[in-house]
Amino acid sequence: MVTLASFLRGLPAQNGNGGKLLEPQKPSEDQATSQDKQLEKTSLTAKKILAEEAEDRAEKTARLKEARRVRDRDSGN
Repeated sequence: MVTLASFLRGLPAQNGNGGKLLEPQKPSEDQATSQDKQLEKTSLTAKKILAEEAEDRAEKTARLKEARRVRDRDSGN
């Protein structure tokens, strides 16, 4: 059986910070800029994908519309 004491003996000593509160850390300007650039890349990629999908849908709609027109024209005779 593993007791707490036997478990803690296997762990390295921890120093900690003496119980002081940690100072909040702000991201550096470089990191913020890098994150902004990555977000812009992601946004541009998403917009490109959406535009391609919209174009594909428009082409499909045009094909279907033309096929319906031909079908209706042929069945009307």
